[in-house]
Amino acid sequence: MHYGAFSSPSSVAAALIATSVTAVEDGIRLSTTFGGPHGKKYDDKALVSPGQVVKAITIRTGERVNGVGIEIEGQEPLYHGGGGGDSNTLTMGEGENVTGIEAHWGECHSHTRVRFIRFTTNANHTISGGTRATKIGIESAPAGFQLGGFFGTSGKELDSVGVYWTRI
Repeated sequence: MHYGAFSSPSSVAAALIATSVTAVEDGIRLSTTFGGPHGKKYDDKALVSPGQVVKAITIRTGERVNGVGIEIEGQEPLYHGGGGGDSNTLTMGEGENVTGIEAHWGECHSHTRVRFIRFTTNANHTISGGTRATKIGIESAPAGFQLGGFFGTSGKELDSVGVYWTRI
């Protein structure tokens, strides 16, 4: 099979996965996307805004990452992915913000899936789950920003994930 300028399917996937941090609008930035191209798209862009208060972040994990969620003050909780795995929630303390993401991904049944995820706060609290893999992406919020929402693709599990960084 021919992959154009790429030497293998994995190099094609790596090209699809790696995107740069981009300013979406004043006070909102888009992270790198971690994972693969499979699943249905989800996007919290219409619901994120600078200055929002994040109350909690939730992950559902087992062998892989089933889904991610966020609770923003004054809004219904947002969740993306499947209902399998175990649910784990990290509630933010006063002045606490999610400022880092680490994601690992790999193949599962001919699809790329997020296999492990970890979020870190400015208070050095973490929430993580899944199984570590060799393809790893780590990103920190720009100074004065926090995790404010998600985008990516999912089905019964998380196929890819990126975050919206919002000004605190």
